[in-house]
Amino acid sequence: MDVNEARDEYVECFRALAREGLDELFVPGRLPGLAGGRLEHFAIVDREISVHAETRFSFRGHRFRYERQIWPPDFPLEIKTALYIEHLRERVVTGRYQTTADPEAGIEI
Repeated sequence: MDVNEARDEYVECFRALAREGLDELFVPGRLPGLAGGRLEHFAIVDREISVHAETRFSFRGHRFRYERQIWPPDFPLEIKTALYIEHLRERVVTGRYQTTADPEAGIEI
């Protein structure tokens, strides 16, 4: 297996695991989720040398945008995926972000 095959396999597995985790995060009444929120967009962004995961969603009247590098990996796949989802949830729930004057502008977390 060459580096590109390993990269493609890692990214595709991350996509599947992250999507499943994000879907669970927005299930109404599920704790510790983002009940009442709505997942709007999840995508993998390939920047040739690196690959990033991007998630856009709304929660409690705000729109958020969360992006993190997933390749090259700094953790094994399952840990990287869990960290991506947990970091997103933690940043939103604990309010560690700056709101903007424009409610339509996405808050970067």
